[in-house]
Amino acid sequence: MKEIARIAEAIKKFNKFLITSHINPEGDSLGSQLAMANLLKALNKKFVVIDNDPVPSRYAFLPCAEIIKNKIGKNDLSFDAAIVLDCPNLKRTGSVKEIVKGIDFIINIDHHVSNERFGNLNWVEKNASSVGEMIHSLYKKMKCEMNAETALYLYISILTDTGSFNYGNTSSVTHEIVSELLGFGIKPYGISKSIYENKTLGELKLLGRVLSDLKVTEDGKIAYMAAPKKLFDETETGPSACENFVNFARSVRGVEVAVFFREDMKKKNSIHVSFRSGGSVDVNRIASHFGGGGHKTASGCSVRESFEEVKRDILKEVKDAIRRNGSC
Repeated sequence: MKEIARIAEAIKKFNKFLITSHINPEGDSLGSQLAMANLLKALNKKFVVIDNDPVPSRYAFLPCAEIIKNKIGKNDLSFDAAIVLDCPNLKRTGSVKEIVKGIDFIINIDHHVSNERFGNLNWVEKNASSVGEMIHSLYKKMKCEMNAETALYLYISILTDTGSFNYGNTSSVTHEIVSELLGFGIKPYGISKSIYENKTLGELKLLGRVLSDLKVTEDGKIAYMAAPKKLFDETETGPSACENFVNFARSVRGVEVAVFFREDMKKKNSIHVSFRSGGSVDVNRIASHFGGGGHKTASGCSVRESFEEVKRDILKEVKDAIRRNGSC
């Protein structure tokens, strides 16, 4: 695998790194960033981790999560290289994009099939369960010893991006890696409880409000629901509370594609859309049509239109995709 070898050499060559990932971080982006930080630390490299958004409360238990900053410091203006993780394009890094664009060398590590290969080095493994799984391979390639903290980061990356090992991206390799990570004393129940059973009352009320308005098209093939900004205000929550909401729509019997619409908290007429597919419809193609992307069964995009216009346009495209799929 030439890409991983080249990235290993680049990491050895450079000394000061910016590490970043996509907006609204979740388990894989957080775990892979922190694991990468530990790798650089073990190699006596300097690094800064900067994300557009703060660490969601459900992941605050992660050791050293506080190293993830949301703004650059006065002494952090000079980097040899940027390492961008779990991000199909630079736009998805949000405000960090402007910092990355000012760095001469970009290392792009991702598993999204829609990745735009924007780096000087691009390691894109569409069959990897997660970027955490790829970082595990990098540790092996560089003969860098893992500790219990790193094992926890990688476990959370893999756990969350495989839907607790329920998604189709879970492979025998995934389980072999997890078996190794568990050998560091990881307690699966405690981690699962911290991530999935650690919701505020407001977050549960938000879920209830969103589910109460879940709709299914007449043919039963599309389920969709939405979270307008007013719901976040009324439940005193934020976008991170919506992680995995779209999966509830996908669980409706007979549904082929689930769609979740979320209004941006800051930008007017900006709607974030999440897609999930049962496997027969390629939602990456749908998301790409609107400037987004991801995986065949899980993708997303952001559209600058009113709520009603976005719902109309998105649902039309999903219906067309299902019709095309049925005619093949």
